[in-house]
Amino acid sequence: MHVDVKLSPEGDLYEALIDGRHAGQLEFVRRDGVIVYTHTEVEDEFGGKGVGGSLVRTALDAARAEGVQVVPRCPFVRQWIDRHPDYADLVKDA
Repeated sequence: MHVDVKLSPEGDLYEALIDGRHAGQLEFVRRDGVIVYTHTEVEDEFGGKGVGGSLVRTALDAARAEGVQVVPRCPFVRQWIDRHPDYADLVKDA
């Protein structure tokens, strides 16, 4: 199953699509030169299929490419980063 992740036209969330259907989203705000990840949601029917991880990886890869740090306020994003320490350098020190 392929998860297609795209930045919304408004630029305030990443949306995951599977076969053209909304599967989940990761919401964020930009504040003081960092990206704050506030909420991740995956539709029940797509739970456990890697949608959340695809959203987080895409968002963090974009942050790295942009050269900005992140604040993972969303517990899912925080836990994902903890399990993937190669992304820990993106987290802004508290």
